[in-house]
Amino acid sequence: MKARNRTSSRTAALALGAFAFAAALTASAAMPQCDHCLAGYYACRANSPDPQPCLEEMWACEMANGCPISLPPDA
Repeated sequence: MKARNRTSSRTAALALGAFAFAAALTASAAMPQCDHCLAGYYACRANSPDPQPCLEEMWACEMANGCPISLPPDA
């Protein structure tokens, strides 16, 4: 009976480890979504004559989402 419990525990531990590995792999493979930062920049520019606050807002959005810092095409 003890051998059966050890086998069951090992199987459960192996399954838990495989699940944790798969979850970590999935989380690290997610690509950052950066398109909404540029859309926010264009919305800001439509309502503001000064581009500097809009650029700073876009850069803050990019940093918060793990995106590379960029310049919009019209800057």
